[in-house]
Amino acid sequence: MTLRSATLSLFSGLAFLFASHGTAYATDPVTEQQNTTTTTPSAPTLRLPLLPSAALTLNDPQATELGGNSEPTTTTTAPAAQPDILAQNAIAYGSYQSDVSTFKQNLESAADIEAAMNTLGTHNAKSLATGWLSYSALLASQSPEFKKGVIDTDNYFGRDRLLTGMRNSPVYTLSLDGADDAMNRALGAGKADARRLDSVGEKIKEQAYSLQALGWAKAKLPGKPSDHAQKLRLAAVNGRPQSGAVRSLFLGPDFTSTVTRANALGGTTSLWDRVTMVGSDIKLPGSSFMSTRNRVVVKREREVTAGNIATLAALNILGETKAQTPYVTAALEDKQAQGCFEQAQLNLLQCVSASRNVFERPFCIGVHALKEVGSCVGGVSR
Repeated sequence: MTLRSATLSLFSGLAFLFASHGTAYATDPVTEQQNTTTTTPSAPTLRLPLLPSAALTLNDPQATELGGNSEPTTTTTAPAAQPDILAQNAIAYGSYQSDVSTFKQNLESAADIEAAMNTLGTHNAKSLATGWLSYSALLASQSPEFKKGVIDTDNYFGRDRLLTGMRNSPVYTLSLDGADDAMNRALGAGKADARRLDSVGEKIKEQAYSLQALGWAKAKLPGKPSDHAQKLRLAAVNGRPQSGAVRSLFLGPDFTSTVTRANALGGTTSLWDRVTMVGSDIKLPGSSFMSTRNRVVVKREREVTAGNIATLAALNILGETKAQTPYVTAALEDKQAQGCFEQAQLNLLQCVSASRNVFERPFCIGVHALKEVGSCVGGVSR
């Protein structure tokens, strides 16, 4: 028997087999994930005997050459999965914390002071706010208790009613089971980050006093202070470039490890004090550290911010943060958080405009670019 006749016999046998079982295929139940209005059954795949490399479908053009008579179909490649919105936004916050870790803290010249100002004073306030909200939500989303509460609510009431609750009240998600644990994770880490920023800020601020004894620091600043403030303001419109190392943490394969390790610290220590720079890469701390978690109490005047963090965490758990939906956008545009970061930036610019001597600038950096940002990060809870 020739290969052509063997192939035709094989096709005839398969055609009979499909025809005899056609009713069974037609009456199989359709799962919820199938789109019954637009999906057509894919053609079965044939692998010819003795030709293991020739994987063909019944409507493959090569099958026509071997005796098939179906029209060829066009195959499409599924689009690559988009990074999570929260992970993308968190890069801005991580980049700021990376700058805090790497800028020169012992100020020994006017150039050192200017470099510190340009590094810490040009982060975009809105990006910093949404970055911190996103990072906090990612921490909250790892709470097993909150995850169960969100999923149970979704299963019982349905997705539409759950999303409607989020839309109607920014604090709705704080009432879900497990929300306390989620807030302990997110706001506890915020407290640790705030202590870190306050400590570094205090060190820089104190140099505004110690440097007064040095001749170079007592010198008048060149040009108009208002011009320097305007330069900083314009630079902050676009913000600082994202750290490539931080970007790889949040969008790379170690993303889950990044959040897990931050959670494992339990708010006792900032993750950003535990990571180390290895060349241009960031190395995460090991897993052998404390995991105790102190209970936090949300300030009444900051409940909306806490609620938006919980909402973003819930949306992440539900898989709703793969796109910039109205629900995600509404929670990220937290007026209290944005206002706090924007006020810190405004205070920095006013301080720069009012300074006349070189030694005054460290005070502006320490108080407004570090300590006040820390109060935004850690001020949601008591």
